[in-house]
Amino acid sequence: MPYHAVFGFLIPLLVGILEVNSQGTNKSSFETHPANMWAFLSATFIYCFAFAADMKSQLHSSTTTGQSKLSSLTAVVSGSLSSVSLVSVFLSRLLGRLLFIIWALVIVMFFLSSYEMKTIFRVLCTRIKFKRSTSMDLPPLLV
Repeated sequence: MPYHAVFGFLIPLLVGILEVNSQGTNKSSFETHPANMWAFLSATFIYCFAFAADMKSQLHSSTTTGQSKLSSLTAVVSGSLSSVSLVSVFLSRLLGRLLFIIWALVIVMFFLSSYEMKTIFRVLCTRIKFKRSTSMDLPPLLV
């Protein structure tokens, strides 16, 4: 997974720089930049689960499936959000928000231009149809 090589290096590096940068101050980064730090923690949490799901799906399947693509895409988006959240702590509030806006635009542009999104949407729609069809087969009291 090439994205894990990038995020596996970048995120600890940024955390280390943030730690060195905040030495000698009385306030933690959670006090000075609470939204950025909570976004970082949430995105990192999602990244860990998406990476684990991607690893599991790649180990159990010889071909790339829609579920594997979905977990890879989730890992890339959450890993990049985690990195952007940490970088924004070093910037002024205006530049930090501008960085988030640029990140969001890049992600949207990627989604719109990605051929793989069709596969991911097919997987999601198939799952939704399967859930609907199984729930309609059950008696009304069990739904």
